Amino acid sequence: MSKRRLFRWPARRGAGLGCLALLLTSMASWYMLGGSPEQPQPLATPIHDEIMLQLSEITQTYANSTSDIGLVLAATQSEDLTWLLNYCRDHGTIPFVYTTDLVPTPHLLVPRTIRGREAAAYLSFVVDFYDQLPKYTIFVHSNLDQWHNDLFGPHTGPALRNLRLEAVDAQGYVNLRCEHDPGCPTSVHPWSPTQIDIEKDDIRAFFPQVYQTLLGVPPEKVPEHIGNVCCGQFAVSRQRILRRPREDYERMLRWANDTELTDSFGVGWVYEKIWHIIFGMDVIYCPRYEQCRCDTYGWCGPLASGETLQAVRAPKSL
Repeated sequence: MSKRRLFRWPARRGAGLGCLALLLTSMASWYMLGGSPEQPQPLATPIHDEIMLQLSEITQTYANSTSDIGLVLAATQSEDLTWLLNYCRDHGTIPFVYTTDLVPTPHLLVPRTIRGREAAAYLSFVVDFYDQLPKYTIFVHSNLDQWHNDLFGPHTGPALRNLRLEAVDAQGYVNLRCEHDPGCPTSVHPWSPTQIDIEKDDIRAFFPQVYQTLLGVPPEKVPEHIGNVCCGQFAVSRQRILRRPREDYERMLRWANDTELTDSFGVGWVYEKIWHIIFGMDVIYCPRYEQCRCDTYGWCGPLASGETLQAVRAPKSL
């Protein structure tokens, strides 16, 4: 019998009893598996636990590692990080995986807050490892497939394999995405919230205040417009991170944890709009698409116009 028939809707005359039986069966199964109606918990498997353990063991080698590259991610217990384990083994990269579950996942790093989604992990890493940062830190999402990856398909691995670290040396900050939509040419107008934003107390209505707090600047330093290549996957050099004192990142974490202006999702959204500013780029960061893929991945042409681009180079002193 097919699954479709096993789960068909009960006949009319037995609908009440059928629904009750289904409800009781579901509740019994849920409790047997250790869940609760209020807070569903994903179940770890032995394989899942082993992957987390092996990732943790690689992380613990960092102090004695010669690797120049760290991968920072936020993960929940329901996510499959097999791809990350394989990538780190194959490329000698150190994973820094932060748990963002209410009950921390065993073996993973614990962030200083879980509000803000991946922002909590990114900022916690910078604070935790400020005095021993790798030469290059790449901040990425934990799922294998990401729509942010726009040049080599949805998988993150090919983007990481093709990333030109020389571009990170030269620019300090490199977004892994080159496509302008969404985010460019502008996506936030701090001083011009819509009436709907104001009426709904949306975080956009408080953006000048938030910007001043996070960046530690006076009102006159809050820009009229902000634009950036979306979203939350990027590489930053050690030197660029260290341009800000640790106290700046600690202040950003405190805001993420304490703000009552928005929820966890809103906190993450705010950071997606200003990561490039935090790490020293212009408030409108929308590099030409063709030049971006040339600089970031070495895909330089020739273009349909016949033009061949030159990829950015780092100073020889580096």
